[in-house]
This record gives sequence, C-alpha cells and structure tokens, in this order.
Amino acid sequence: MSIKRKNLNLLLLTISVLMGWLAACLYRRPPVILDPMLTAADEITAIAPDTAVIVPKPESATKTTQLPEKDTIPAINTTEKEMPVQQLATSTFDDIEPRNITADHPFRLEAAKLLSGRLEETDSVSRHKILSYCEHLRTSYTTRDIDFIRQVFSNNALIIVGHMVKTSDRPAEVIGNNSKVIYHLRSKREYLAKLSRIFDSGKPIDVSFSDFRIMRHPTMEGIYGVTLRQKYSCGSYSDDGYLFLLWDFRNMSMPLIHVRTWQPSMSENPDDDDIIGIGDFNLE
Repeated sequence: MSIKRKNLNLLLLTISVLMGWLAACLYRRPPVILDPMLTAADEITAIAPDTAVIVPKPESATKTTQLPEKDTIPAINTTEKEMPVQQLATSTFDDIEPRNITADHPFRLEAAKLLSGRLEETDSVSRHKILSYCEHLRTSYTTRDIDFIRQVFSNNALIIVGHMVKTSDRPAEVIGNNSKVIYHLRSKREYLAKLSRIFDSGKPIDVSFSDFRIMRHPTMEGIYGVTLRQKYSCGSYSDDGYLFLLWDFRNMSMPLIHVRTWQPSMSENPDDDDIIGIGDFNLE
C-alpha cells in the first residue's frame, strides 16, 4: 500500500506541475476578447498603414468651420437655436437641366455657357447649382416655403429691402432720396418675420425673373454675384426692380446668400453702372 500511495503522490505532483506550467502559458498569452476602446483605424493601420480610415467622432463633438483669412465676409454664427432642425439637402428639389431650358427662359444665356463646355469643372458645377437654387428661391415665395428661405440666407446677411410707395413721406430711417421708393436695411430675423406675415396673409404672390446674369468673383473661389430683374406682386401691391444676390458656394451642400439688395427699375435699358453688382462690394 505504501508503494501505491507513493506512486499516487508522484502522479498528483506531476499533474500539479503540468497544470501550473499550463496556467503560466495561458497567463502570458494575449487576451482573446478585444478592448472595446480599440478603434477600427488602429487595426487597419497595423495591417495597411497607407490606407486612410475615417473614424466617426462622438456625437457631442462640436463642428466648426473656419473661413479663409483673406475672406472678409462676416463670420457665420451657427448656434443650435438659430440653425434649422434639419439641414436642407440639394436632393429635396431637382436640379435644372440646361438642355431643357427654352429660348424664352430667363436662364437661357447662362445655360448656354454651361452647354458650351468652355467653363472649368468647378465653375460649371457652381453655376449649375446657382440656376437650380435661384429657381427654387423664386418658387419658394409663391409656395410660401419659409424654411428654404431661412436656410439659404446666412445669419449675418446684408438685406436691403425696397418698397414702392404712393407718397413722398419717408420715415427717418429710410435709405435713399427717391420719393417713390423707400429702402430699409433689415436683419435676417426682421426680414423673415415680415415675410412670414405676408405668407400668413394668404394673398396671392407672383414672382418672375428676367435679365439673369451670373458674375464670378475674380479672386475668391466659390463666390458669385447674381443680378436679375424681378417682377413681384402680392395682392394689390406690385413692383418691378433689379435684385442682386451674393452667393457663397464654397460649401456646395450648404450654399448661402450673404447679400440681397433690391432697386427699382427706372428705365427699360439701364446702364450696367446703375445696377448694383458684385463690383460694388469690397469682399477682401
């Protein structure tokens, strides 16, 4: 019995040593469960360091956009309270097809430039978007789409609103000396508040464009000036004048209007110098 007990003890000792050795090996082995903080970028970089990987940022991260130093357009203050709940996507309306624009369409001359193939690719894309956005801007007044108008005007937009009057009496804050037209400098908030009241009135609105021209800024990429003649009527009120829009297409998915001015049409064939254009604004 003593020999058997001795052999059993040796067997148990051998098993204990083997299990201790196995435990030591398992302890030194890398863990099988991946660390949840390890990102996909770390794994892919280890395999292929020349592959770019975009890792989503936490939802709490704040996204800021800085304008080029040479650009003196007012900084855009985009707080959550001021911005719309959902960013407008260009897919919400169809782009204009230049080939389908008829000879009597106000965009015909600009469409011909697109079809000529002589424009740079980025310039051609921007001009195409301008045609689409300007047409949607026109229809947004007739359809009372205040959300689209709120979206395309920058928070610090310069808005000069002209209004035809039948009396020569002018308020003290009026800009200009014309006895038939008064001009008001409006903030975006004031302009939208007045526009909302007009939309809520239920009066029929009609807006038509003509003499449409696009001017590209000579040094600032993505900045364009649009000059057009606009005939507007709402109920018993109507006016006829030249509209200027300063468009910013540096962010193609979020075009903005920084300047909107209106002046009356005092003659059928005014000189170019008499019409407000991109050359009247010092942007640098």
